[in-house]
Amino acid sequence: MLSKNRLLNAFLPDPDTVPLGEKLVSGLAGLVGIGLIMAVSAWFLAPRDLPWVVASMGASAVLLFAVPHGPLSQPWNFVGGHLISAFLGITVAKLVPETVIAAALAVGIAISAMYIARCLHPPGGATALSAVVGSSTVHALGYQYMVTPVLINVVVMGSWALFINNWLPNRRYPEKLRKPAVSSGPDVGKVVAGLGVAPEDLDYAMRELGEYIDLSVSDLRAIIELTAAHAARRELGTLSCRDIMTGNPAAVEYDTPVEAAWRKMAALKVRALPVVDQRRHVIGILTIADFLEQVKAPGEAPLAERLRRFLKPSPGLHTDKPEYSGHLMTRKVVTVREDQHVMDLFPIYLSAGVHHLPVVDEEGRLTGMVTPRDLLNALYGELLRCGAR
Repeated sequence: MLSKNRLLNAFLPDPDTVPLGEKLVSGLAGLVGIGLIMAVSAWFLAPRDLPWVVASMGASAVLLFAVPHGPLSQPWNFVGGHLISAFLGITVAKLVPETVIAAALAVGIAISAMYIARCLHPPGGATALSAVVGSSTVHALGYQYMVTPVLINVVVMGSWALFINNWLPNRRYPEKLRKPAVSSGPDVGKVVAGLGVAPEDLDYAMRELGEYIDLSVSDLRAIIELTAAHAARRELGTLSCRDIMTGNPAAVEYDTPVEAAWRKMAALKVRALPVVDQRRHVIGILTIADFLEQVKAPGEAPLAERLRRFLKPSPGLHTDKPEYSGHLMTRKVVTVREDQHVMDLFPIYLSAGVHHLPVVDEEGRLTGMVTPRDLLNALYGELLRCGAR
């Protein structure tokens, strides 16, 4: 038997995870959408007939503007759901004179038809119903009802949804245009694969449930990714970049000659040097790749000889090659803060294609350097401590 608490919780709302701003924006978008629909529908229907048509669009507005990423809100569901339901509602109204029976048949057939056509859209049921129980004006339109006002309303509402849901931040419409929302950790595909779950496994699980779930596979993958990242953060505690970085790293300044920078890298056996100003603010990074880029063109001389020629200062006042570290450095340098959690490093290493991350303080001054090796050593240490416990 169900416990009293479990039975009570079944009727209570789920925890609220949506910001208030998102809720207000959804309401304003719906307000504009219905205003446009009312204005357009008034051209074709008398005021007394507007509620029958606009009611179904009002339900669509909830989906398109409150849950634009949901499967039931997608363009094919929205367009196909309304048009198929309108066609079936008109057809049933013409064939079945009894309104009560016709209304039930229209909605029931529309549900199955939308399901089969893979365009399930709940407001479609209201569209089918309005074609049956609408006034004589609606009935007189016949199949024209599909065009005026249903199709026109679909075009107006759909156009507004495409605009507003792609203009607002954190929204994309259709949903397939949306990238998974990743706050930290590896990208979703790698996390899913790392957990031994492939995208086709998610498709299989959805099919095995044998019922319609208003949740897309991409949403499931994003949930898995965020869950894994949060679990990893919890296991790693408060481990930050400050805890794993190499402190007080060597650096060069903008006017450091390239030869001096190369010798410094060789002496310290490092593959990258941050470039800083006089106040130790990071303004770039100098890597071995930057040097090799200058001598990569094949020639008669060996690579070592080409590199030696490049490093040698040019005589005179004119030169056709970089002479100082500031000329050679990569300007778009990726940095991390001292207090950032180590889990924030994963997406940078995986997607940004960098291996040396300068660590800066709150004022942007260089305080350390983090490499994948530092991260692996830290994680290995945490695993050993977890095993010891």
